[in-house]
Amino acid sequence: GSTLVIGPDLDPEALELARATPAARVVVARESDVVTAARGAFQRRNFALARAAADALIGALDDEAVRAAAASTLVPGRFEVVDQDPETVIDGAHNPAGMRALAESLPEWLDGRDLVVVLSILDDKDAAAMLQALIPHTAHIVCTTNANPRALPPATLQSLARQLGFEDVSTERDPRAALAAARRRSGPGGAVLATGSIYLIADLLRPAGAQGATL
Repeated sequence: GSTLVIGPDLDPEALELARATPAARVVVARESDVVTAARGAFQRRNFALARAAADALIGALDDEAVRAAAASTLVPGRFEVVDQDPETVIDGAHNPAGMRALAESLPEWLDGRDLVVVLSILDDKDAAAMLQALIPHTAHIVCTTNANPRALPPATLQSLARQLGFEDVSTERDPRAALAAARRRSGPGGAVLATGSIYLIADLLRPAGAQGATL
């Protein structure tokens, strides 16, 4: 006797289950033309889903309030711009689905620029699938690690990338040094992306000298 709000790109098997759920109604959120401060198609879809859920809960929302919320809402660590010249983005995509969603949004952001990626992935993730999503958009990958002891060694990531046919890949164990190397390689007019693990994002945002979590 409730309301179930789902996104338009739900997996078909999950959608079938959703429609079979004994809810009063199933609402499918549709991406709108509201301009969001958060970049990436996946974040626009997420905003549309949140709006549809609010509509279902409290009724029709004020359009001006919706536009104001869209223009001011940012999710830290999700397609977050942290520097310029080169433009540098961090994104916590840490599994194949998250990486595919991120990769879908890269062409719009890059606008023809070459992309240099700083990448760290934990050993319980499908690193091959994540690389397969990322590689078509990437000019060079700097493989690194992070504070979590389950992080794959940079050399392992490098080897996996090469097994997938991508040769333009290097290693740098320290995340900050890896990001600095990527920015040098990219140059002022380029684009740099750090991704693959939330722990990597935490390492890059943590004040220099602070200890990272190892859980």
